[in-house]
Amino acid sequence: MDTQMLSGMRSRVVASTLAVIAVMLTLQSALSLLKFRTLAVEATSSRLQVTASAIDVVIRRAEAVGLGMHEISDLDALIERERLRDPKIHQILLLDLQGTTLARSGGRNVLQEDMNEVLPRVLTSDDKTITHESGEYLYAGRILRDSSNSIMGAILISEHTDELSAKVRDTWSRLTFMYLGIFAIVAISISLFSLLQLHARKSYFRKSGKADLGTLDPRSADELQKQISKGKKVQETALLDLSNLSNVSAVIKQSDQLGER
Repeated sequence: MDTQMLSGMRSRVVASTLAVIAVMLTLQSALSLLKFRTLAVEATSSRLQVTASAIDVVIRRAEAVGLGMHEISDLDALIERERLRDPKIHQILLLDLQGTTLARSGGRNVLQEDMNEVLPRVLTSDDKTITHESGEYLYAGRILRDSSNSIMGAILISEHTDELSAKVRDTWSRLTFMYLGIFAIVAISISLFSLLQLHARKSYFRKSGKADLGTLDPRSADELQKQISKGKKVQETALLDLSNLSNVSAVIKQSDQLGER
């Protein structure tokens, strides 16, 4: 197996590994962004529910002394005061069981399509609170119950999602840079490791292969050729000495045989 083939295999393995890592980081980034948006929506809804709960407490107190929601004279002032406590709130609506608006505070440009979708969910929900995100608005609804635990209306609070979307975009940017940094570090580490492995394999092949005199430096080649010539001369001398020793041994053996006779 030559080094060119090894280099090709290394490139394919590194490219495949980096592609898998890139896909994993992309999926992880998307999952983290989804989790963050869900948490941001829940945090915003919880903040809106604090305002809705304050209004609910006042209405419950009025209902405890025998007043219905439509009989509370300062409802508009009540919800206006609660809305001003949180400047991020766009609108607060107080609705009766039929969906009629009893009091309103804030902007009046909420889309009717959103209202037609959100109101039935609020008034027919089994939960005390609901959260619904629709386009440019986030809605938080709260069921109002009387002392007999019967539904008598609902509170609907809306807020623009501009700030929420800005937070999500900012988080997405930070996540993108973070995961790009992770990918760059991993890519550099894998590339360096593969280069070291390829270099070690090349060194092994150079050590285990035969030396080619044509690829050596001229001075090194001449020196190697001289060493080879000296080796051959030493080998010839050794063979000659061995031959002489063999002849002497044969003569001595013959002398011994003649002496015995």
